[in-house]
Amino acid sequence: MIADAEAKGEGKAAREMGAPVKFGVTEPISLGMPTQAERALDEQLHEEMRRDAPLETEEKMRFRAEVLMELRRITQQWVQEACIAQGDEDLASRAGSKIFTFGSYRLGLISPGSDIDVLCVAPKNITRDSFFQVLVPKLQEHPDVTDVTPVPDAYTPIIKLKLSTIEIDLLFARLSSMSEIPENLESLNDDNLLKNLDDKTVRSMNGCRVADHILSLVPDAERFRDTLRLIKLWAKHRGVYSNVLGFFGGISWAILVARLCQLYPYFNTATLVKRFFKLYERWDWNNPVVLTHIQEKLNTPGLMMFKIWNPKVNPQDRMHLMPIITPAFPCMNSTHNVSETTKRIILAEITRANKVLEQVEQGKCKWAEVYRPLPFFTQHKFYIQIEVLAATPQVFTKWLGWIESKLRQLVKHLEQIPSVAVRPWPNHLAFQDPEWKHAVSVFMGLTVEKAPGQQSHSVDLRRTVVRFVEIINSWPDMSQHTGQCEMRVRDVKRRELPSYAVPEREDAEKKPKGLLRAYTDDVPGEEAVPTREVAPEVVLDIPPESRPVQSEGQTKRKLEPLPKALDPPREGLKVRKMSKITVKLAES
Repeated sequence: MIADAEAKGEGKAAREMGAPVKFGVTEPISLGMPTQAERALDEQLHEEMRRDAPLETEEKMRFRAEVLMELRRITQQWVQEACIAQGDEDLASRAGSKIFTFGSYRLGLISPGSDIDVLCVAPKNITRDSFFQVLVPKLQEHPDVTDVTPVPDAYTPIIKLKLSTIEIDLLFARLSSMSEIPENLESLNDDNLLKNLDDKTVRSMNGCRVADHILSLVPDAERFRDTLRLIKLWAKHRGVYSNVLGFFGGISWAILVARLCQLYPYFNTATLVKRFFKLYERWDWNNPVVLTHIQEKLNTPGLMMFKIWNPKVNPQDRMHLMPIITPAFPCMNSTHNVSETTKRIILAEITRANKVLEQVEQGKCKWAEVYRPLPFFTQHKFYIQIEVLAATPQVFTKWLGWIESKLRQLVKHLEQIPSVAVRPWPNHLAFQDPEWKHAVSVFMGLTVEKAPGQQSHSVDLRRTVVRFVEIINSWPDMSQHTGQCEMRVRDVKRRELPSYAVPEREDAEKKPKGLLRAYTDDVPGEEAVPTREVAPEVVLDIPPESRPVQSEGQTKRKLEPLPKALDPPREGLKVRKMSKITVKLAES
């Protein structure tokens, strides 16, 4: 644990101490109050955050509240009509429904253009089938609702929509213990509400329950929000914000900040931000980050069947690399997707931020340097580009979700190639495709190292990419959407990146070429001397003999003939299936 250097002074002015308090599972590290210098830094921080990460205006917040009221009216009408269709008009007038927000909206971090995560809670006679089969058409008929995209087969079933231009992710929970949803139901924190519910319903309710628990477990909600606001901005700009890709998602960053607030209950935002990076740079990740004691309900009927994160009992939990445990029952690890690759990247970014903050404290740079966007598209000589394309928003949402869920496997397989390191990039880029209405590109940076004495190096990506395509082609909904979606994969060199990935390419070309990477993403005070990069000739090779092995039962896949080594340049190698999934690998 980090020593309480602040409380001891360390040659600085001694801190004033606050009253003894305890939040969470341990005593605070420090009860110290902010110093005068830290108050000055705090003012600077808030000024820069108002400029770089403005919150929604009061007027727009009132508009969002009105949108939520309209959504509640729609869901209540749907529940009433469903009860009448079941022949119970008396229940229709009493059944009711409620909506609860979660995510950034519930935590109070609403920025212009952000969506709202909403859970619709209904009584036990209303089914999830009705949610998708009856409510969806009702939403589509509403004059202010657009872009309705139901995803009933998702891990957590969801309806995506826009209501009066506000994007909403709508989940559903049927409370099997209630025939009516009372008007005074203000919270879902009672564990008894989970009794005998299915896993999908529990996952749907988890977001609301976790958000409420977090807010109840921090010493000061306002300081928690302000600190989380900067941490999320930093994580997004530095490319470490994505649960599905193996980084941390919003709830994980929120739990980390909440634990920090518990350990330093009187620190202001600026001091909390400084301590955030110090704390988690030194954290022993053999120990989970928890906000409260992990509860088990082994003897409670209706709750005992839920799996709780417990590495002593569950071997799979022992494999988790950076466990961050949700505070609401059933407690689970919010970072189970983290891999060795993403752990290395997260810790490297935390270390960089810690170094930058030392410069901020000395007045050598501004707070904005901490969350300066990572120059991802100038950092690597080679990239993997995955284009995800679809004809309709409904198919696109499902298709992109499936591909995103499998990207971690591509990263894992790429890192098994000797001398190759991968940098997944979670910020997808939308672009205009002449054939498809909906299109985004996903990028991964490749660093290829040569062995001592090597003048050139050949890396075979063919087998790895085809293996990834085999996984994508196993999509259960493939047959339903033949001809409605496509995926293209290719390797590209930095100079071949599309213009929408490097809009400032012209400015970049004016800079000295071949500079070390540190020259473009340095820490103030540690600038690298501009030197010419002496890199090996790295050829991303697709040898003709590296034909993929076809799995049994996959008779529909047809591999086109591979180009001969001496053929002139052509569009690229294609691997096709009847679903039009295409893998295009650019020739070196």
